[in-house]
Amino acid sequence: MLSQRVVNTGIASLALALLGLAVWRGQYPDSSSELFPANDLNNQVTTELSFLQTSAFVDQVYMYAGLAVDNKHETGFIAKEIRKHNYQTVIRLFTSLDDATFRAVLWDQAVHCLVWPPFVRYPGLSETAKTDLRAYTAAGNNVIFLGNYVSVQFMNDVYGFQLMDDYQNGPYYRNDRNVRNTPYQFLPSRIEQASIETYAVNTRSIPPGGKSMLDTLGATVAFV
Repeated sequence: MLSQRVVNTGIASLALALLGLAVWRGQYPDSSSELFPANDLNNQVTTELSFLQTSAFVDQVYMYAGLAVDNKHETGFIAKEIRKHNYQTVIRLFTSLDDATFRAVLWDQAVHCLVWPPFVRYPGLSETAKTDLRAYTAAGNNVIFLGNYVSVQFMNDVYGFQLMDDYQNGPYYRNDRNVRNTPYQFLPSRIEQASIETYAVNTRSIPPGGKSMLDTLGATVAFV
């Protein structure tokens, strides 16, 4: 578990996206047999229970639920997953990206975690809003990106990254060099690909200081 809030940005497909929530102070993915190989299940149960007993969960989360995301199929599912192991976590939805509304979200001193579900279209943020988002991240708040090539482009535009999309068939392997002292260390060493395509980025394109948590053949599906 992280001892303090850190600047984190992550990207993955919906199948593995919620693994990214583990980086943000205590959310942990479902240990279903569809994702975890059978020979790791016993160890996984033990480590998950240990993790849940010692974690400090975030108490409030802002999540975007506007026209740029799939509210019919994904927003509710993601909110449910966030609350899976801590039903007291409050999910605060916001639908508008106008400057005043977005600034009110970012300046809320009671909430330090912002989740962007996978985009179905490019979100319309003004330059002022992009500046506010960079300042929010630089102040040590937590920003979580889940999704696809639109999310990659959005991060590139907002933060000046040069992320390059990539795709490699799973399984994906825990990067033991990078997961130490993070919730990712409790994952199995190998995670099978889900039944849908998993979106990834090229590990060489991660910004300086960034670290891959789950990867295979130079493609990462979860990084911070």
